[in-house]
Amino acid sequence: MDRLDRRRFLTLAALAAPGAILAANTAAATPAHAATPALKGIGYSNSTDLARAQIQRLNVKWHYNWEPYCNLTTPPWTPMVKNAQRLLEGDAIGKIMRGLPQTGAKHLLGFNEPDYATQANMSVDQAISLWPQLQKTGLRLGSPATVNVTSPWLKDFMTKAKARGLRVDFMTMHCYGWPNVEDFLGKVTLLHEMYGKPIWVTEYAVADWQASSTKASRYSRSATNDFMRGTVAGMRAMPYVERFAWKTRAANDPVMGNSALFSPDGSRTSTGLLYASL
Repeated sequence: MDRLDRRRFLTLAALAAPGAILAANTAAATPAHAATPALKGIGYSNSTDLARAQIQRLNVKWHYNWEPYCNLTTPPWTPMVKNAQRLLEGDAIGKIMRGLPQTGAKHLLGFNEPDYATQANMSVDQAISLWPQLQKTGLRLGSPATVNVTSPWLKDFMTKAKARGLRVDFMTMHCYGWPNVEDFLGKVTLLHEMYGKPIWVTEYAVADWQASSTKASRYSRSATNDFMRGTVAGMRAMPYVERFAWKTRAANDPVMGNSALFSPDGSRTSTGLLYASL
């Protein structure tokens, strides 16, 4: 069975039996870390009372807020060093370490979209030079999250990290696009096969990048909800996926409004209610 056919089989089998681990294809390679299905989470600000209440209404097992500090520790929180500025000027490592008695954090997320100009916007060499500071926390360390899994930036980073003996304990990924379950799960599988490490999907949702204030999204709320059901079931059937987190925007956002978990009044949309139930 070639790689594409195997991905298709895994996807269809996962949708047919979400609780199965697909022994015939994965048992021999099942790593020890995959004792339980992937944990559902959310990336969301926890700086206001409303935001903290919204996070807790999603029934998630973990959350993060792109910061090295938090205002909510239930559900469990994971810190991030978002970019070089947070590290060099914002005392990110100090904030993480001083907060450990309260947060009990065991994992650390690396740079956020360093290959994108409006996010971390870092060269590979800069990221490599700063990576030892993240390692020194002793926390289990996730890779930088690039714009897509086939990013040349990520390939270069992982090659140089290996050559220098730097530690990357799990791979993180972002994925935004059309509501195709098989395509999404194929990307998750590809990332695992490229680097042989556990996977955290730290941002994903349905997005129509052609939509605008005058052009409605091609992807309906119903299609988004079907995609959510299928991808959650699929990831929980993949023994190498440890965690995943849906990404929400405002409900009136033209690109991702139909992926929004919350309505303008703060209540859950049908997508938010579905995510809480999965």
